[in-house]
Parts: sequence; C-alpha cells; structure tokens
Amino acid sequence: MKSELEKRDILRLSNEESNKITRECLRIAMIKLMGRKEFEKISITEIARYAGVSRTAFYRNYETKEALVEDVCQSLYSELKASVTGERYHTDRREWYTVFFRTIKENPEYFKIYLEAHLEFGELEILESVSPSSSVPEHYSYTARTGAFMSILTDWFLSGMKESPEEMGKLCEQLVYIPFQRNK
Repeated sequence: MKSELEKRDILRLSNEESNKITRECLRIAMIKLMGRKEFEKISITEIARYAGVSRTAFYRNYETKEALVEDVCQSLYSELKASVTGERYHTDRREWYTVFFRTIKENPEYFKIYLEAHLEFGELEILESVSPSSSVPEHYSYTARTGAFMSILTDWFLSGMKESPEEMGKLCEQLVYIPFQRNK
C-alpha cells in the first residue's frame, strides 16, 4: 500500500509535463475556435478560457496567438515531411503527391488554420529534402512548380476535397512534374 506522500507524488506533474499538457490543450482550443470564427477575432483570453487554462499559462507557453498557430501548423508540417521524405519518393512522384494530399485530407483542421493564418508552409523545403536542387535555375524551377502545386492543393481543399488523393496525385504528376533525383 502506498503512503499519502507517494500518492501525491504520483499526482504531481513536473513543470515540463504540465506545460506539455497545457500546450496540447491550447492547440486543441485554437483548432476548435478557428473552426468557428476568423483568426483575427479570437482573443488570447478566449483561447485560454476554451483550453481551461489561465492567461498566465498561455503566456508561459506562447508569446502570441500567432506563435500558437505556428505551433499547430508545425504539427502538420512535421507529419507531412515525415510522410513524404522516404526513400521510395525519390523515384515515385505520383505517390509523393498522393501521400501529400492524403495527409491534408486526414488533417483538414490543420491545413485550414495554415490557410486562414497566412503562414509560410515550407513545401519547398519538403521538396528539397527529397530532391535537392543542384543549380540556381533548378531552384527557381522548383519554386515555380511548388507554387503551382500549392495552388492546386489549396483549390482542392477549398472545393471540398471531392477528388481522391490518388486522383490528385495522378493529376499533379502530369501537370506539375517536379523532377526528383534518381537513385544512384
């Protein structure tokens, strides 16, 4: 049988664990609130209240609501990067696009936040991690094609994601054609 002190120690969270839980509550609150109203109309007090934490707890974890949104979007970015940087994508463009679309379809609330907050997404960085450009012209070619890809992705998302990720992967393979490096 545990002593009262041991029981209290089990219940007591470290500051790091507590902050981790607080950040997760704040991220969820931001996602839910942005599903209901525009980013600009959401206050920090409202976010904290919805998350069930104090404004002090908010500021202990984030300097601004923009920093919170960036953290939310970083989750999607990390998931996307992890899902499309595998070795097989060095030669299979269609699958790369398909997985990208599938990840967005599985995480629509994150992509919506990215769009509404007008954040930099880092899609060019993701592409360069799979197939680094080897020259200035190639870099700008990637920039142009990545812009086209993001326009297609955004339009698909805003149109209700009616086409399957597989259909969109095939379409982007034909329209955008980002030349990935061949395995040596």
